[in-house]
Amino acid sequence: MKFSVRKQIRFHHCDPAGIVFYPQYFYLLHETQEDFLAHIGHPEHGLIASGVGVPIVDLKTEFRGMCRYGDEIEISLGLSRIGNASIGMHYEIHSCSGLPDMGQTLKLIAKTVVVCSEIPHGKVLPIPDGLRAALLPYLETTKEDKP
Repeated sequence: MKFSVRKQIRFHHCDPAGIVFYPQYFYLLHETQEDFLAHIGHPEHGLIASGVGVPIVDLKTEFRGMCRYGDEIEISLGLSRIGNASIGMHYEIHSCSGLPDMGQTLKLIAKTVVVCSEIPHGKVLPIPDGLRAALLPYLETTKEDKP
């Protein structure tokens, strides 16, 4: 199962040419992570208040196309791995044309790894049981995982 959210590209995301300035994609990805965690009942602000952070320790991005000011996009998030303390996340950003025959165009693929850690010291912590249970439905199986 994947989580997805629609967002609109706003003025503050763009460079003077009206194209998304690449670092802004990382803000959009993190917002999606926050939306996802809230959706599964573990909002990031609540985790932080309880002393658990989920910082990114690895990030790989493949840019496939431009997004422009005013575009509507859909960002999907699925989980590729749930380890003892780490979570592998896979994102896709699609531009939505709004026209039925045009569909969606893939604009970005990103893979991240976040690690549960103690705030403020950064000591690695096991994923809390409640969070792990909430994450499991979003763990995607690959072709190698299927019989």
